[in-house]
Formats: sequence, C-alpha cells, structure tokens
Amino acid sequence: MKKLSRLFTSLALAACASFAFAGNAMAKLPESMDEYKAKYEAEATTPEGAAKLWLEAAFLYSDSSTRALGRDILIALMNKLPADFERNAAHATMVDRIKNQPEIMRSFCAGTSPENGYTADLNNCEITVTGSREGMENTWNLWLKSSGADSPRQITLVKDGDHWKVWNCPGLYMGIRPSTKK
Repeated sequence: MKKLSRLFTSLALAACASFAFAGNAMAKLPESMDEYKAKYEAEATTPEGAAKLWLEAAFLYSDSSTRALGRDILIALMNKLPADFERNAAHATMVDRIKNQPEIMRSFCAGTSPENGYTADLNNCEITVTGSREGMENTWNLWLKSSGADSPRQITLVKDGDHWKVWNCPGLYMGIRPSTKK
C-alpha cells in the first residue's frame, strides 16, 4: 500500500512538473529568525517551499548586512549543516559562491537573464520547477530553472515531520553564464 501511495504522489507531482512557485502572502525576505520560522511553518510543507526558502537564505547570506541572519537560516533549513560550515572545507564552494557570486542565486528568479545582469526583486522571487521525483526514502528531488544555465539544477530535500529541509544542493551554486550587462 505504501508503494502505491508513493506511486500516486510521484505521478501527481510529475504531472505538475513545470510550474512557477512564488510562495504565499509572506513574499518578502525574512528580517528575523521569528519571521523565518513563520515562513518555514507556512511554506516548507512542500519541497518547492523549502527550496525557495533556501534561495532566500542565500540572498540574505550574500549581503554582508544580513549575513548573520542568512547564516542562521541556512543552518536551520539545511539538514545537518554544521554550525562551523563557513570554516568547513566540505562547504567552502557553497560559501564562496553565495558570498562572491550572488548572481548565481539570483539566476533562479523568474525574469532574470545574463542580459539584465541577473537583476531580481529578491523580495518577490518566483522560481520555476521543471521536474520533480521521489528520491531515496523520505527524500524528494526538484530541478529548478536557472536563466544562466542550459539545463535545470537539482536540489534534494528530506522530509522532517510535516516539513521539508534541504538535504543537498550543489547544483544550485554551480557556475552560470556571465552577465553581459555593462
């Protein structure tokens, strides 16, 4: 029966594979951990919601004035991200790309392009999911469209009670085409 339930879930989500996800009425970036927790409770009930929250955390982390909040959200949202992730070699690429190449994260917002310098309204970023499927037990894979890449980028999420957390997302911080905006 469990396999049949998974099959129906997979089929239903595959049928909706390519869609834009804007989240709900809580569109702006969180300004505190309390705001993040409220967004997490409301939006991370779906893998798409948790993926969008990860991008929002990356947006905050890329800005030196909101880096501490972005750091705290990344730790809370990512499954088993160590508190010392900034000094951990296993996470060096993620930290470097988010801090020094924020256009990579912005490339996941609808309406961005190399031609407009990946300009995005980070408070109203819509992501486009081009595919999804069940992974190993309690995990879900999404593929997000990046305007700077030829193919969608994968993020893997894990079920944590009634909510989702990010399990693995190196595809989200891979390189993209350079901006052509002068």
